[in-house]
Amino acid sequence: MHETSLKTKTARGLYWGGLNNGLQQLIGAVVGLVLLSRLTPDDYGIVGMLAIFTAIAVTMQEGGFKAALINRGEIRPADHNSVFWFTIAVSAVLYLILFFLAGPIARFYNQPELVKVSRVLFLSFFFVSCSISSDAYLLRTLMIGRRAAMDITGAVVAGIVAVVMAVKGLGYWALVAHSVVQSAVTSLLKLLFTPWKPSLGITFRPVKEMLPFGLRLVGASFVTQIQNNIFSVILGRAYTKTEVGYYSQGCKWAGMANQVFNGMITSVGQPVMAHATDDAARRRAIFRKLTRFAAFSAFPALLGLGLIAPEFINLINPEFTPSVPVLQLYCLYFIATVMQTLFNQAAMACRRSDRYLTFTLINAALQIATALITFRYGLVTMAASVTAVNYAAVVVWFLLLHNTLGITFTDILKDTVPFFAIALLLALSAHYLFAAIGSDLWRMLAKIGWVAGLYLLLTSRTKTFRDTMTFIKKREL
Repeated sequence: MHETSLKTKTARGLYWGGLNNGLQQLIGAVVGLVLLSRLTPDDYGIVGMLAIFTAIAVTMQEGGFKAALINRGEIRPADHNSVFWFTIAVSAVLYLILFFLAGPIARFYNQPELVKVSRVLFLSFFFVSCSISSDAYLLRTLMIGRRAAMDITGAVVAGIVAVVMAVKGLGYWALVAHSVVQSAVTSLLKLLFTPWKPSLGITFRPVKEMLPFGLRLVGASFVTQIQNNIFSVILGRAYTKTEVGYYSQGCKWAGMANQVFNGMITSVGQPVMAHATDDAARRRAIFRKLTRFAAFSAFPALLGLGLIAPEFINLINPEFTPSVPVLQLYCLYFIATVMQTLFNQAAMACRRSDRYLTFTLINAALQIATALITFRYGLVTMAASVTAVNYAAVVVWFLLLHNTLGITFTDILKDTVPFFAIALLLALSAHYLFAAIGSDLWRMLAKIGWVAGLYLLLTSRTKTFRDTMTFIKKREL
């Protein structure tokens, strides 16, 4: 791809990726606020107990084929078609297995209502499988704007359905419907409006060719999903469903903020770096530029959310106040996750799925062991411990990939520490300066105004700030 064309598509990809994820999280936040005021911690706890099963099923059905399609040297319609039919077949089998496991799952948690809930909720991952090939096509061709329109439409429709059900007093079924409707609507739109269309000319040879690359990715993703969701399983056995609800809410709001930035990175990171696979200097420059952009935008946003967490939760529903410390710790946790996402995308673009799998196994082993050791000391202790481990995992990723990318640890520090330090100092100053304000709303607004205004002022002379302003005005980097 021509340099100018790639640069333009990268900028547009970041714009639409950010807009897509930003609007999805905004819609999710609005819907979440309504649901938070209508539902109980028990409702969130019931659905949270099933998160690990859905996450693992989605990972197994995708099989790493989306990344393999994006990275494939020459792509043919038969490649997408092969993945389409293969993932649907795998998903159908997985759904049937989970359908019959609904009873044992309910008995494991001692929650009889999970039988019906799980059988409906698990439909969501089957619907996702129908759009894996279409989504890979949109990402590979950097048609991020079209993809954004479909994702946002699905989020709006699902949000409306969930809110109506919550208002009518249907409890946790509103959360179940939100997941199922969003996956169904989004997948249908991608099937209808992506230029590539499936056909009945079925051959699985392309799947066999992509299998070695894909299996390492699915192995890594499988382990990641266990790592991300094992906490709910542990807590579901050791704590009440109310406490599981507190934990899931804390993770949820921090995760929504993180997803905006992760979505921007994953929309363009792998596709753009894949075009520079044979040009080490160019690949290094792309990686460092994405790192600076992520640090400039994600770090203050996540630290800011942690800063206003007490006022935010108290304004919406004081019943969820115990989730505040978890939310704050996970804001710190996801700052490290942003860095890991950058390395993940670089590894896939460099066709180093072996390194991706190695990192994932090390990180998961550390985090799961930490959770098993610390969960008995309370939710906050466990969250703090896994957050510390997540920062150590960034160093592990660097050691695994720095030679491939041609970067030094000094490069990483130069690109990230200044933005983190400024945002952290401003957040701490705001905490103490405005502590005496009695109103939660006015204290929250004062904190936001102080941090946002001074952060932009203090970073306005950096090249990253100027590049970002140019990007916002012209969508060019």
